[in-house]
Amino acid sequence: MPAADTGRSAASWRTAGPVFLLLFALLLWLYWGTAASMAEIWWRSETFAHGLIVPPIFLWLVWRKRAALAAHVPQPSAWGLAALAASLAGWLVADVAGVQVVRQLAFVASIPSLVVAVLGWRVAWVIAYPLAFLFLGVPMGEGLMVPLMNYTADFTVASLQLLGFPVYREGTFFELPSGSWSVIEACSGLRYLIASLTVGALFAYLSYRTLWRRAAFIVASFVVPIVANGFRALMIVLLAHYSDMKLATGVNHIIYGWVFFGVIMLLLFWVGSFWQEKEADDVAPGAGSIALRPVPMLRTALTAASAALVLLLPPLYAAQLAQRELPASPQLALPAEPGDGWALDAGPALTDWRPTFQNPDRERTVQYRRGDEVVAVHLAWYGRQRQDAELINSRNFMIRQEHDVWSNVGERVVDTPAHPVRETRLRSTALRLLIHDWFVVGGEPTVSSVRAKLMFARSLLLDGEDSGYAVVLWTPQQGEDPAARARLAAFAAVIEPHLGKATAP
Repeated sequence: MPAADTGRSAASWRTAGPVFLLLFALLLWLYWGTAASMAEIWWRSETFAHGLIVPPIFLWLVWRKRAALAAHVPQPSAWGLAALAASLAGWLVADVAGVQVVRQLAFVASIPSLVVAVLGWRVAWVIAYPLAFLFLGVPMGEGLMVPLMNYTADFTVASLQLLGFPVYREGTFFELPSGSWSVIEACSGLRYLIASLTVGALFAYLSYRTLWRRAAFIVASFVVPIVANGFRALMIVLLAHYSDMKLATGVNHIIYGWVFFGVIMLLLFWVGSFWQEKEADDVAPGAGSIALRPVPMLRTALTAASAALVLLLPPLYAAQLAQRELPASPQLALPAEPGDGWALDAGPALTDWRPTFQNPDRERTVQYRRGDEVVAVHLAWYGRQRQDAELINSRNFMIRQEHDVWSNVGERVVDTPAHPVRETRLRSTALRLLIHDWFVVGGEPTVSSVRAKLMFARSLLLDGEDSGYAVVLWTPQQGEDPAARARLAAFAAVIEPHLGKATAP
């Protein structure tokens, strides 16, 4: 690069660099709650502990590109400002709706947007992969938990049957003559998958230059641990079976799993090393000689002021919405005789089991009887959605994993004459329960958490109100007893007309 161009580039960086750092500090300060929520999950969750190394790896990857960055003159971009505004608008909607993962994604998306806005497309392109790597720090992927558990159970049971073992299966539980097994969250392979994807993305960036090789290795890093987890589960079951349940149980179960995962990852990297490419030069000859024009101070100042305004508006509006008063709580008074022969049952409760809801503003459980038929109703009402007190929350569930008494033997969405419901089957040594539940937002029933969140956001932004409630019905069930499902559907048709009145403040 000519000396004059080097001087112009250095002068531009002396102006644009501090401006970017100040705006980035403002971003962290204004959205610290979102950044801290990610760090808190990294610290407490084994599944997302990889997030702790994402920021330092990002900084190291950017540092490796320092020569290439110095060869470019920062050029503020209006498109970057537009991207920043779109990212933070997404943050606002997610904050209003209480969707933490989308809020975190929008926060991370604002970082490359800020880079483009202040430093320009050329600079952002040099560190595009490190900027994309930041998204791996967002604690997401829990939606894959149930599909991965089902796949692991399907693979293990099918393999055992292929090997000639007699297997009885119910949901993610299965039994062999030697013992009983269940595929729980820790066995889903999600931890292996996320760790593999993170390390694989880093390996692909450092080992390959061509885009298709990087993409192929990242896809392999996603697929291989899923397939391998099925073999891991099968191996553990077989080890325990042939050792009379002395090996691969308890703590050894986890240790064997991680050792197996480590071996699989080493094999993946070993195979991937055969296609390794020589690292390209960071700065091609003459790369910095194109369009090295100094940026006027006025343009830099306008960009900085516009970016600061874009950063400020969403949290200010969110703070204003958060100051709303909580509406009056309803009594949740359900009728003594809703119809069709059903009546409140003052006798002993069918079971002491209850669904778990975090900090509802009001909740109530009642039991109805019609002859020998029993149905229990649980309502959980939230007058305003806020942190740790919201209708859609990962800490609201029918049963926690590895419960001392109850086991979840399957859940799915089923259609009823009125609307879809989420159906869950629980079992204990003494009783089996069939459960139907759904959400009601703005008078509309839904089983979709995503749709419910969007309905909350729409209602709050348009009407300034975001109350909603959950309905949970349960009844005893014998095996696959279809009468229990019909009973819940018929009872729901009777009780639903009364829910609107019971939940009105």
